[in-house]
Amino acid sequence: MKASNSSRELSVRCGKATDGAGKLRALCKEEARRLAETLSFPPHQAAMSVAFWTTDEPSDLICVGNFAKGEGGAVTYGLDFSQTTLWHFCFFEHAEAALPCCG
Repeated sequence: MKASNSSRELSVRCGKATDGAGKLRALCKEEARRLAETLSFPPHQAAMSVAFWTTDEPSDLICVGNFAKGEGGAVTYGLDFSQTTLWHFCFFEHAEAALPCCG
């Protein structure tokens, strides 16, 4: 994983555009878990979104992670794959669901 925090926006890079949807999903889940363990929120912020990108250039958006600070300071998260720019991921994972990314 390579995390960056340029321009106040946190992002994660993992996997390649040629990786299968299952592998990308697993990589993102693992990186999100790691990030949730170390993520700290500014005092005035209780939630943030993190973009998960492929490592190759040009990068493709894999998913968006939505992280929130819960009671007791524990960080929870969910991964939203509906915004992916990877056509093969979208086709194989969401073809029957007719999500917006699938057209």
